[in-house]
Order: sequence, then structure tokens, then C-alpha cells
Amino acid sequence: MLIFGMDSSGGIMKKPLFLIQVLFFVLSVLITQGISAQGLNVEGAVEQNPVPQSLVPQMDDTVKGLAGDIHKKLHEEKAEKIAVGQFTYRGSVPSFSAYWTNQLIEELTNIPERPYTILSGGVAGANWTLSGEIVEVVDIIRVHTRLIRTEGRSVEAAFHSDFRRTAALTAMLTSGEGRSSTSNVHPDEYEPDSWDSPVSYTIGMDENAETMSRTLHGDGDEDFFLLIPERDGRLIVETTGSIDTYMHFYNYDTREELADDDDGGQGSNARIRYNVRAGTRYLAKVRGYSRSTSGHYGFRGYMSAPREGGGSWENPMAYEIGTEENAAVINRTLESEDEDFFLLIPNRNARHTIETTGGTDTYIHFYNYDTRELLDEDDDGGTRLNARIRINLQAGKRYLAVVSGYGRESGAYGFRAFASGEAE
Repeated sequence: MLIFGMDSSGGIMKKPLFLIQVLFFVLSVLITQGISAQGLNVEGAVEQNPVPQSLVPQMDDTVKGLAGDIHKKLHEEKAEKIAVGQFTYRGSVPSFSAYWTNQLIEELTNIPERPYTILSGGVAGANWTLSGEIVEVVDIIRVHTRLIRTEGRSVEAAFHSDFRRTAALTAMLTSGEGRSSTSNVHPDEYEPDSWDSPVSYTIGMDENAETMSRTLHGDGDEDFFLLIPERDGRLIVETTGSIDTYMHFYNYDTREELADDDDGGQGSNARIRYNVRAGTRYLAKVRGYSRSTSGHYGFRGYMSAPREGGGSWENPMAYEIGTEENAAVINRTLESEDEDFFLLIPNRNARHTIETTGGTDTYIHFYNYDTRELLDEDDDGGTRLNARIRINLQAGKRYLAVVSGYGRESGAYGFRAFASGEAE
């Protein structure tokens, strides 16, 4: 830039010194006011209102690196089927969680020549699962990711990713799929769970089993518990506490409902007893008796130890079926939680009666002994509070009658079985 002027003689003269002074003045004003122009580069100048880096590219880059680390572990372990579960924040699944989960699925799916399959529609059938939790640490949001071996529920690898809290991140954490409820009960640490993402519960060996603390929040809230027994036997699953609970019990893989109960436990608590097989996956679903039920409760499950002399599924008491109503009665005594197992083998095809006698409130479950299929059950079908089952039986087949007290009922009773007529 050149500045021209007239000298005293009327000629044009250059004034380089004046030019330098003007440039210096203009530059000072620009720096002071924080104004920048294209092509102007001033060393040491500070931008007054920097535009923050977009959260999305940062999240995408982080998830891509995480997927690479997870892939290495899965490749080392020769994994076959992988399910990506939920990432919860304060017991809910906000839009941040949904975005994180979908990006993780995308990155893992697009890894070339991966030896494993990414499953959709929940954890059923997966031998590895990915899930986690989002927590706040001062001004940092940390995403914990856990790689879990489905068999045994062992954590095989754990990772965390940090993000500085911003307004955009806060908005993603406070919107989305979190539960809405009129209840003031705060979600417990296991929420949200579902059929496809149940909470694993380790079955206890007796009634001193660990009680898992849970909450119901109203609005039809339901809790889901996955149970895998290590041995055959009688499983007891129940709730504790003061709220009115209802329980459904399923075969997890076939989704067949096996049993349900309202007030079979203490007070308004639910309790289910069921003969289970080792290695089979079962699911207990707990809800409130009504949609508005809310509050804290406990859940526990344990194997009922066979009583000495009461037999067991593997070693039942043999009972010789009578030919008429005057069949021999076996006198027994039940204590709380007791069960007696009676093996019956008919010698002809006929209609049979299996029943209890006495003043104790009894319950009978009747099974095909070899397939363990529940054929019938009864509470008060007999005289007063006694149980009675009438059923067609086939000669030579093995059947099992399991007698227990209703609820925690205890006391003396009699058992008998006899052919009562022709098969219907």
C-alpha cells in the first residue's frame, strides 16, 4: 500500500514513514477489538468466542476406537455370537445411550472379515454381551463398557470413555427413552431391564440366599430375572417386603409360562415353587398387583433341600397304587417349605385318583416322571383343604406326585392313590 501527497512544489512524493505509522495504528485497533480479516494472521492473538468442537465427530471417533479394542478381544476369544445391550444413565436409556449403542453396532458390523455375528433383538442366543453405564464425574461424563461372557456372567474386559460436559451432551442425557412415571420411587441400579435384557440372579443353596433389592415405579413397571440352576431340584423364587407383588415364571428360551403367583409368600408377596433342570434358562417376571403399585421390594431364589425321608426327584418314595378307595394311606408330616415325592407306576390303563387326607392345607403337583412335564396340579379339590387330582394314567409309565403345604403350611397329612374307574 502506498500513500501519495503533494510536496510544496506541487509534485507527487511517497511517504513510506507515514505509511508504516498508519498500518501500525490499524493493526493495533484490530487486535484490541478482536476483529479478524481473511488473510490476516497475527501471532499471539486470542479468539474471543471460539466455536466448540462438535460432539458427534468426537463420539464417532471414540466409538470407532472402542470397537477396535473390543474386536481384538472377541477375535482372541474366538467369539461366535455377540449382542449389544443397553447403556443406562440414572436408570434410564436417554438418546445419548441410543446413539452410542447404534454406533457401536455399526462399527462392529462393518469390521471386515470378522469371525463373529452381531445379533439383533436382545441377548437371547448370544454367548457374549456388551452393555454398560453412563456416570458423572465432576464435569466429565464417563461411559463404562463391559464385555460379558454369557455363561457364568463373568466380565472379560472393561473400558471407559470420557467426554467433557457440554450443553449438547446434557441435552442428550436428559432426553430419550427414560421411564416416565408418576411414582416418586427412584429407579434402582438395574433399570431398565426387559425380557431381552434381564438381570442375572445367582440361585442360592438355601433360604439364606442373597436378596436383590429392586423397585417398582408404577405405570405397569416390570422387573425381569434370569435364573440358571446348576442342578436338578425344587426352585423357590419369591419376593420380600411390604408392597403387593405378582410373579410369572417362564422357560426363557421357549417363552412358555410355567407358573404364576400372587400372595403365595409372606403377606402380599409372591412365591413360586417349581421343579427345574440343571442348565435350563428360566425367567421370573415381577410386577405390581396393579399398574399403579410402586415401592421397594426384595427378590431371591434358592434350591429347596430335600428333607430326610421325604425323598427327592432323583430318589422318590415308591407307592403301590391301590385298586379301590380303601387303598393304603401313607402318613406323613410336613414342615414349612417341605415336599414329599411319590413315584407311581400304574399296572393298567385307568382313571386314577391321587389325593391327601387330614387337616393340613396341602398342594399336589403331578408330573410325567421321565419327561418332567407337569400334567396337573391341585390345591383344595379334595375334602376340606386337601388336594385331589383325577387323571387318566397309562400302564407301565412312571408318574411323580409332589406334595407340599400351601404357602408355608405345616402339619400331618395322609397320601394315597388308587384306580377309580375306566379311562375317560
